[in-house]
Amino acid sequence: MSDTELSTEFEIVRDSSRLDRLREARSKEILFLPDHFIGTPPVSSRDFSYTVEREFVLEGKATFENRNSRVYVRPATDPEKSSFSWRESRFPLDASYCIKGNHNIQLGEVKIIEHPLAWMLAYGVYTDIETSESSFPTFDTCDLPYSTGLKDNFRKLEKRKAISVSSPFALEWEKGYCILEPPANSKDADELVLDHQVSYPGTSVGNSRIRVTLRPDTFSYFCDARTTAFRTKPEAEKFHQIGLAGGLKDYPFTLENVLLLDEDRIYNSREKFQDSKTGRNFEFLCHELIDICAWLRFVEEKYSGRFVGRMTTYLFDHHKQIDIAQFACDPERLAELDLQIFG
Repeated sequence: MSDTELSTEFEIVRDSSRLDRLREARSKEILFLPDHFIGTPPVSSRDFSYTVEREFVLEGKATFENRNSRVYVRPATDPEKSSFSWRESRFPLDASYCIKGNHNIQLGEVKIIEHPLAWMLAYGVYTDIETSESSFPTFDTCDLPYSTGLKDNFRKLEKRKAISVSSPFALEWEKGYCILEPPANSKDADELVLDHQVSYPGTSVGNSRIRVTLRPDTFSYFCDARTTAFRTKPEAEKFHQIGLAGGLKDYPFTLENVLLLDEDRIYNSREKFQDSKTGRNFEFLCHELIDICAWLRFVEEKYSGRFVGRMTTYLFDHHKQIDIAQFACDPERLAELDLQIFG
């Protein structure tokens, strides 16, 4: 089998020189979260798996239906497999059930699961979640309601083994890529490092690259970073006026649940994410981190462990995340390229 496996949508890259070229083309300026971006997480370690002790219920507006919705977060009936349900349909957290819908991670008929997935990844949570509508709400504080619901409401299940890829590889699309690598050394053996880069016109975000070690205490600080809406200046100004007037009628967009920005301006920034030393607001990049890490939860549930190593990403949208989730969770496809995920 050659080092590069062709697909109709992406290439699987094993060649070390090609991987090096992807890394070397990245921005040389690397951002790190400010030192004070540390929160108090409901659980302190990713070493263990947890489930909720008691059911908790979240209420909001379903994103696609724009109707009042409830999210029921329940103790896991299976300590090694989470699930999502809507109406009479229940879907185990298995990447093979994913559907490329409207720019989200969709599991069967259940839409926009990326935010609860990121919460589950950061804290090692196994749970059964049911929604009263097919799409999850877009909360004003993103994943904070899930984290709050877990506080003093969890049960430790078992210690989890560290899992990682056997050797580096990438999925590369026409635009964008995701590289997975095992830990670089023994010091990093228990860490999950996210190295993410975005590219937008203008200066509000621009070509920004951020590197973060995903830990419960860092995630608990930025888990409330809002869903982002980057628009051209005329569109953003129009949306800003709509937001000031109370939001859209047919979509639950408000200036509280969405971070709105154009090429040169953030319209509704939150002081919490402002770094006084650099003058940079980190909320956009923090929400990017929530979105791009979520798919790794499929890998953890498939191989019964906590993922460690490094993930390097660029232009990594939700449909690409489904691609790599389905590839990484298929041991036979991995084996064809002499790859495996193991602990």
